[in-house]
Amino acid sequence: MNFDWHPEENEIKKRVAALFDHPALTEIEAMEEAAPAGLKNLTRRYLGRLAETGYLSLGLGPQAREGAMLLLAAQEETAQVSGSLFLAVETTARLFGGLMAGFGGPKLGREILEPLKSGQVVGAVALTEPGGTEPSSGWQTKGRAKDGGFLVSGTKSFVTNGLIADWLAVAGTVDHRLAFFLVRPGQTGLTLGPRFQTLGYNGLAVSALELTEVEVPAHLVLGPFDSDQPLAFVRLMQDLVLTVAAVGLAGRTLSAANQYARTYHRSDKPIFAHQEVRFKIADMVTLFQTAQLLTRRAVWFYGQNDREAEVLAACAKVFCAEAAEKIAALSLQIMAGRGYVSGNPVERGYREAKYPALAGTTSEVSRMNIADELLRRYPA
Repeated sequence: MNFDWHPEENEIKKRVAALFDHPALTEIEAMEEAAPAGLKNLTRRYLGRLAETGYLSLGLGPQAREGAMLLLAAQEETAQVSGSLFLAVETTARLFGGLMAGFGGPKLGREILEPLKSGQVVGAVALTEPGGTEPSSGWQTKGRAKDGGFLVSGTKSFVTNGLIADWLAVAGTVDHRLAFFLVRPGQTGLTLGPRFQTLGYNGLAVSALELTEVEVPAHLVLGPFDSDQPLAFVRLMQDLVLTVAAVGLAGRTLSAANQYARTYHRSDKPIFAHQEVRFKIADMVTLFQTAQLLTRRAVWFYGQNDREAEVLAACAKVFCAEAAEKIAALSLQIMAGRGYVSGNPVERGYREAKYPALAGTTSEVSRMNIADELLRRYPA
C-alpha cells in the first residue's frame, strides 16, 4: 500500500475541496436548522455541485472496487466539512446508488442511476425494522405478487433521507427471499415521518416509514435474490461511510480545539503553552492519524478484493468511532465553558460523536464479528 495520494486522487481532492468556500460553508451550516423542504433543496444543490466534480459516479459500476481509494480521497474532503451533508450525500450515492449499480438492470440504470450520477436524485435505503434487520429473525416487510407486480407492506424504524428522498429502496422479502422495493414518496399506502429529533446530525432528515399494500411494479423490484449478497453490500458500504464520517468528525473537532488553544490566553500566554493542554492535543493527533491510516488501509483492502477486507472494515469502524468520541471529549475539555455553549464545532461534534458507534453495525456486533473471524482462522 502506497501512503501517498496519486495525482488523480490529489486532483479529485482539490476539485471537491474547492466547492467548500466561505459562502458554501455558511450555506451548509444552515442545514442544521433547516426544515425538510429546505434540506431537500440544499442537498440537491450540493449533489449537483459534487456531480460536476465526478464525485457521485465514484465507486459505482463494474470497476467500483478498483476506484475505492479515489473515492476515499474525495470522501475525506466532504466528511471534513459537514457530517450531515456527507451522510446525506453518501446515503444517496454509495448506498442507494450502489444498489442500483450493482443489482439493478439497464432500464433502472437509465431511469434512476444516470439522473442520480448527475445530481438530480436524492436516494434512501430503508433497512431497520422494529424487530431488527437479520433475515433469520423474519422480515416484517413483505411483498406479495399481484397483477404482474407486488403489494408491499411493512414498517421501517429509521430511514436517513426518508423525508427528502425522490426514491427509496425498501428491504423486504418475496416468498422468504430478499428483495428491495423501489418506491417514491406520495404513493398510496406509503407514510413517512414525522422527522426524528436526534441528539446530533441535525442536518439529516431521519424518519420512520410505513407501507400498507403499496403497489410496486415488477421492474422496480431488485430481486428476489437467492442470497443475502445485496444486504451484505449495503451493510459494508454503510459501515465504511460511517467510518469516514467518524474520521471527518475527529478532524473537525481536533482542528477547532487546536485553534482555540492557540488563541485563548490564560496567565498571559495561550493555553497551548501549558503542558497539560499540549499532551491532550498530542493524544488527539495520535488518535486521528491512526484512525485515518486504518481507514485508508481498510478501503485499500476492499479495493483489492482481499479476503481481509470485511474484518479490516470492522476493525476500522470500531477504532474510528471510539477515537472520534475520545477526540470530541478532549476537545470539549480544552475549550471548557466555551465548548459547552451551543453553536460551536466542538459542542456539535460531542453530540454527533456517539452516532458512528451505534449506527450501521454497532461496535458490540463488530467486535463479535472480529472475534468470530479470528476463531475461524485459528480454531482451538
